[in-house]
Amino acid sequence: MRYAYRRFGPEEGTPLVFLSHFRAGLDNWDPAVTDGLANGRPVILFNNAGVASSSGEPADTIDASADHVARLSALWACKAVDVLGFSIGGYVAQASSSVIPTGVATCPRRNRAPEWRAGKRSAHSAGCRESVADA
Repeated sequence: MRYAYRRFGPEEGTPLVFLSHFRAGLDNWDPAVTDGLANGRPVILFNNAGVASSSGEPADTIDASADHVARLSALWACKAVDVLGFSIGGYVAQASSSVIPTGVATCPRRNRAPEWRAGKRSAHSAGCRESVADA
């Protein structure tokens, strides 16, 4: 599996990972938003599996999309990540909070439906705040 991603901003700090809306890739984010947030922290935009320049088949469930986010975050070797999801990316952000091994520090969600629950995974209603353990 090859994931296309763009990381920018400072090297230090908890990265903010952007999870896009349906049928969007990393180039669909508005630079006025991403560049502004990258002034104080690392920002990561990426194409999930099967999207644009990433290889593989697109995920067919929210949980499968979250698993791809977890795999990629493990490659970055961060103590934690923050995830920001827009639209369907909000669902993926919620699901990611329980599968990213290093932890999700915060998970602000925008333009989403009520709580995501699938199987044993669930998100806290107070913004997906999870405890963060050292890797």
